[in-house]
Amino acid sequence: MKPLLAKSYNKTKYPNYPPDYALLTQHSRDVAEACSTLADIVGKIGLDALGLNEEVFENFKLELKANGWLQDLGKANSHFQEMVEGELDGTQLLRHETISGLLAYKEDLTLRNWLSQRFSEKSLLTIVWAAMGHHRKFDKSTQPKEALRLTVDTLHPDFKQILKEMSQDLGFENLLDFEKEIVITQNHRDKGDINAQRELRDLQDCFEDKIDLFANENDKRYLALIKALGIAADVSASAIAKKEKFAKRYSLAVFIKDSFEYGLKETDFIPIIGDKTPYPFQEKVADSKAYLTFAQAGCGSGKSLAAYLWARNWCKQFSDNGKTNFRLFFCLPTTGTTTEHFKDYALESGVPSEMLELSHSRSSVDLQTIAKTAPQEDASENSKDIAQEMLRAEQDKIESLALWTTPLVVTTSDTVLGLMANARKSVYSLPSILCSAIVFDEIHAFDDQMFGHLIVFLKNFPKLPILLMTASLPEKRLEAIKKVRPDFTDEHCINGDKDFAEIERYSINEVQDYEQILDSIEKCLANNGKVLWVRNQVDWANAAYLNCLNRFTKDFPNLKIDIYHSRLKYKHRSKRHRKVIDDFKKKGFPAILVATQVAEMSLDLSADLLITDIAPIPSLIQRLGRLNRRLKPTTPENEREIKPALVHLLPEDETNSMPYQLDELKTARDWIDELQNKYRNSLSQQHLSDCFGKFSNENDFDIETAEEKAVFFSGLWQTYPGMTRGEGYTINVILEEDFENWKQTKGTKQPDKDWLRENEVAIPIRNEVFGWETFGGLRVAKNEDVEYDYNPNTDEGTGAKWRK
Repeated sequence: MKPLLAKSYNKTKYPNYPPDYALLTQHSRDVAEACSTLADIVGKIGLDALGLNEEVFENFKLELKANGWLQDLGKANSHFQEMVEGELDGTQLLRHETISGLLAYKEDLTLRNWLSQRFSEKSLLTIVWAAMGHHRKFDKSTQPKEALRLTVDTLHPDFKQILKEMSQDLGFENLLDFEKEIVITQNHRDKGDINAQRELRDLQDCFEDKIDLFANENDKRYLALIKALGIAADVSASAIAKKEKFAKRYSLAVFIKDSFEYGLKETDFIPIIGDKTPYPFQEKVADSKAYLTFAQAGCGSGKSLAAYLWARNWCKQFSDNGKTNFRLFFCLPTTGTTTEHFKDYALESGVPSEMLELSHSRSSVDLQTIAKTAPQEDASENSKDIAQEMLRAEQDKIESLALWTTPLVVTTSDTVLGLMANARKSVYSLPSILCSAIVFDEIHAFDDQMFGHLIVFLKNFPKLPILLMTASLPEKRLEAIKKVRPDFTDEHCINGDKDFAEIERYSINEVQDYEQILDSIEKCLANNGKVLWVRNQVDWANAAYLNCLNRFTKDFPNLKIDIYHSRLKYKHRSKRHRKVIDDFKKKGFPAILVATQVAEMSLDLSADLLITDIAPIPSLIQRLGRLNRRLKPTTPENEREIKPALVHLLPEDETNSMPYQLDELKTARDWIDELQNKYRNSLSQQHLSDCFGKFSNENDFDIETAEEKAVFFSGLWQTYPGMTRGEGYTINVILEEDFENWKQTKGTKQPDKDWLRENEVAIPIRNEVFGWETFGGLRVAKNEDVEYDYNPNTDEGTGAKWRK
């Protein structure tokens, strides 16, 4: 009799018998062991972080183990076994996790009655919902496929062995035994033990009726923690077993314990912090013992160093309480800011490289730049590119398990806040997140979707040390934070030092004459100055860039002129990012950078002249933060200068307001008028902030909608991926030229993740996009539709654009 399989395997390499990792018996043991060990290592920490009573720990551990045993029982069905053997002709009638749920909760089957001996109705629902959600693919839209009947082989010796070990592990006094196989049919015309259409619909209706049992916020948190740690257990069991092949070579308990044995020490922060005397603002942030701290200070005021001082103190507090596995997640809003921070802080920290991680979707590409200068059950049955989806799933597992062993992670905010949307990598990373202090920097840059996820995250993790940082935040957003965190008060809001905030840095002038802008640039360049020109739309930025090339190249032979926006392939954008930063650091050489709003966060540079299109007030504050950035209170008076900012006023019609709303631009004009009337031509960051409060007329942040969208908690019996960020106006594509080059050199082989990230490029969404073929999960932009301007030898070019 063939053994029951949990995974496919290489039959050529193992012709006589499958390796242990492919066996359903061994995989079930491994997942249960991983659940038990995760409960021991991070269970109490997780319960505490979520504000739950540790007295429930023993029940928590038991339910988590039960979830682990149940997850893959449904794999003992004929369709799944045929699929992993490569013999299935067509699709599976039901996914295995759905079958697991039917077996465990259908009233007239033996398993539910047996489980009810030890588990209450709410506990049983927690276990079953978590088990059915362990691949994030069960919700109200789940339906049977058009397929033949299948049989669940409950009489197979392997199935009986799993039930026996499950019984022993969970402390049941009696063994469970099925009397016959279970036959599941597609519809009522085909007789069987379970009618898939009817029983699945009844199950979903029953689950919906039971959600009132989880009306309490703590019950929702408890369920989410069981579900997420069950998913993480399955990931570790799959990845480690597949790597080692045979059970005698590995122990899930040892792997998990080793992963979380070590953390950061106070001494690890010494190279980052250095021997500089902290500013009062930095000391206040560092000394905050609140679980939630909010730091608001202008650009260049030392927020990053304050964050590491804060983290060091939390590390000490962990150590004083006997916890040795302290971790730090430093989260930023974009891949550009993340890479720059990693280079400037983490790489210079002195922390061993094996304890560091740069984690975002394009991190490997950026690490290369710095250096120079999935199993079937993870794939969606609706995917046009199942092989590539499996590859991405496998890569997410590898990266997430790497975070388990990495105590200092510099990452995009998506890695942590993606948890609220059931993002795969985020859920896998939860065990590490639970052991961490978390910094969210530049939260003003979060769109409504991501800020909503932040709000829900803060609400549901009240005992996790979190530091929020920003240069300016609308009052309504700060009020939303206070609403969800009663422990967060005004004393936990720390503002930057007055001597920083009150330094007069800028003068603002409104202009409409394009020639006036060019004349101002010429005067700045004559003094070897650095010019930053920020435009609201890519096409406008490209036009300004070409104009500067034509106007200034001849008269200024040492001039560096660059364009920076999202329409470049990431490998080219990453290279240009480094070049731009370096050009602005060179003294005695003039430079011009024309950019879009990506400059608001991604570029740590200081300009002598800022030209910017009119934009919403928060965006203007960020753009001004790139002007005269290095000026400090210690700068001698005779070396201080007021640097000019020219605000280009656009025609007041809707066609020119994109990507912003027209009323936002009108409010910004009123704000500028107020600044000029009140403070004339000498402005400080304090002036900008004070006037911002007067014109902050946004509506209350919609917390209720945010909670609905945070499906990690609101999903309950439904588990599916949501959206981490709001939908934008662009889509990432692969150019047809790159696609053809790949085919010529690699044939039909699927592209790896790094190649895709290097070569992807953003273009505005048009209907034509949806008619293009896909490759590696990305659309292939036809040459006849999209052109790409870039010279790799000179690093010049304006990137991708539609031909018509």
